[in-house]
Amino acid sequence: MPTRGFREDDAEKARVMSGDVVLTVSRNCGYAAYVATEPITTTCASNFVRVLRFDATQASSHYVFHFMHRAQFRASLAPFIRGTTMKNLAVANALAQVRIPLPSIREQCRIVEVLDEAEALRAERRASLVQLDLLTQSIFLDMFGGPTAVLSRWPVRQLGQLLDFMTSGSRGWAEYYAESGDLFIRIQNVQRDELVLDDITHVDAPHSAEAERTRVQAGDVLLSITADLGRTAVVPEGLGAAFINQHLSILRTRALVPRFLSAYLTSPAGQRQVLGRNRQGVKAGLNFDDIRALTVPIPPHELQCEFARRVAAVEKLKTTHRASMDELDTLFASLQNRAFRGEL
Repeated sequence: MPTRGFREDDAEKARVMSGDVVLTVSRNCGYAAYVATEPITTTCASNFVRVLRFDATQASSHYVFHFMHRAQFRASLAPFIRGTTMKNLAVANALAQVRIPLPSIREQCRIVEVLDEAEALRAERRASLVQLDLLTQSIFLDMFGGPTAVLSRWPVRQLGQLLDFMTSGSRGWAEYYAESGDLFIRIQNVQRDELVLDDITHVDAPHSAEAERTRVQAGDVLLSITADLGRTAVVPEGLGAAFINQHLSILRTRALVPRFLSAYLTSPAGQRQVLGRNRQGVKAGLNFDDIRALTVPIPPHELQCEFARRVAAVEKLKTTHRASMDELDTLFASLQNRAFRGEL
């Protein structure tokens, strides 16, 4: 936890206490948090946030938090945000235009109870998704071994000896961006052994050998090679035409089951190698020689396939949980809107 010094009078003004609402006013402006319990030690807010404290005879701070914890509230602050590199909220002007419906304190507390229960359900679902994310690595470690065992239990080869094809993406594709069309996979779409298409970019891809070189195929393993190194994902069947940007590499092999290779590179043993070969310089990065030199275990093909089947079952569960999470998010947004229209 970062610390900084305060003069005594400034510290008292910035002190965070139970029941306060804390609002971000720099960088990502307009996000609110509720202080449910008294901090164990004296805690003060930085100049990136403001501590808001309310007259308890008129407003429950927890109720006000729920009002502020909405996309509509953040949108209402947008006209009062200034700056490009560092965004700052004109706090006094922004809050002066906010109008909060204030039913009786008893009714406010009832609304808080309903919204808290709905939020608790969302938190449980998010926790379940986190556990499912961890399950894949647990299955890997159980089947193939930990950081040391995985490289001693099985035959090993350098990755370069196992690859049929390797390339990285091209620069300068911004000119091909489009509202719809082919997919353009960027580093933010490749997470830890997972392809995430929530924030996908579309392109009108050129018909060229350069574009064809960076087109992905089902079963390709994508590896991040700059910035946040070592993220991986497997290209699924049925993705359609898709291309990668310059921060990613395509690893194509018939010698390993793609799902196994992706999980290995994400495992502690794989990450240790990837980060160990990081060429720091001006910014983090791996070149093709670094990738080819990675040591990879080769368990029996049948065992790799069994691992892939188990992971597919986990992915199916995750899909179900995400659909449930989306439904809960929609329900929660509806409850929020009804609550502050007096319809709950």
